[in-house]
Parts: sequence; C-alpha cells; structure tokens
Amino acid sequence: MVLQLFSALLLIFHNWWGGTIVPVDRVPVEWVTTTGVVAHIVDGDTIDVRLADVTTVRVRYIGIDTPEVQPQPECGNASATARNRDLVFGKTVTLVPGPGPYDTYGRRLAYVYVGDIFINQTLLKEGWAELMMIPPNTAYRPDFEILQTTARTQRAGIWSCSGR
Repeated sequence: MVLQLFSALLLIFHNWWGGTIVPVDRVPVEWVTTTGVVAHIVDGDTIDVRLADVTTVRVRYIGIDTPEVQPQPECGNASATARNRDLVFGKTVTLVPGPGPYDTYGRRLAYVYVGDIFINQTLLKEGWAELMMIPPNTAYRPDFEILQTTARTQRAGIWSCSGR
C-alpha cells in the first residue's frame, strides 16, 4: 500500500514537473497478460493498444530502445517506426508484463507478441533496436545481447548509421 502510494505520487510529480499531467484516476495499477489491437504506432518501440474493454493504453517494449524522433530525429528512426508498423499495426497483440509493469511516464511495459512472433526480439534481431535493460525487467538479457551483437556485426538496420 505504501509503495503504491509512493509510486502514484512519484508519477504525479514527474508529470507535473516535466511531462503531461496524468489524472489521479489514471495512475497505473497492476496488470496481467492481456490482448488487444494495435491502434497507433508512436515510434519504433511504443504503441497504443485498444483493449477488449475499448480503453486504449500506451505500451513501451521491454528491453529495447529504438532511435528517437525528438529533440532531433536520430538515424534509423523512420525505418524502425515503419518496421514496427509492418509488424503490429492493426493486429492483435499479446502483452506480457515484466516484473516492473510501468515506466516513469506511466506507460505499460511489455513483451509484445503477434501470434508466435516476439516483436521485441524481432526488432533487435533485425537491427532496428538496441538493448536497453532496466531492472527488474532483465529476463531476456543473454538472448538479447547475442541478437544485438549479431545485428551490429552484420551492420543491419540502425547499425549501418555512421557513428555506430
């Protein structure tokens, strides 16, 4: 109870200080594996998913990071976003939370699947993402490290950008 209250206050403060304001009734609660349809692609590692109860939630992929759009577009951003769109837009996804189910922005953190396709892993394997492990969500670290090393060695996706 105390931890949940602290987390809620931290989220509210964070959003007051530097982000959008999250209404108190929208403060994250625990969640379980669920399915929904991808309604919007935010970027290469973030999507909006319409759940069965018709609410839409923002989901950030666990364990990976793709090139950013702001403050300045990074090399590979458009391609990573396009590949994410090809993989998930309009499709039914299964969202599997890690032990840390939300990030500091209130987004659900998930391992995302379309059928048997593990999207987090696919983007990393194809070189459109790089490893970003934040405890406690580190379950796939060894596998993800191998995939990133292979993509980097092959100069696939973002690894073909100069300076990488």
